[in-house]
Amino acid sequence: MSKIARKPAPINVIFHYPTSEAGKEELAVRVADVHAACVNQRLKSLTCPNYQKLELLDAVILTVKERAHTQKTLLSPTEPDIST
Repeated sequence: MSKIARKPAPINVIFHYPTSEAGKEELAVRVADVHAACVNQRLKSLTCPNYQKLELLDAVILTVKERAHTQKTLLSPTEPDIST
């Protein structure tokens, strides 16, 4: 007898975004914590040697830092050049 994998029913979630700066910062920290825990759990589950897991972790950290820098650059207003 073959088992048929069933797709779970979708869960509808209502999320109220924070409006205060402190709330937005706390949300960002919590999202980062969950992301880090997921990456850590996934790395632990891999069957490759520990040195490869460390290389993957370094690559993830580098990618996140590059994307954060790119976003910060894109979101910051351009300052006029007053050197002339």
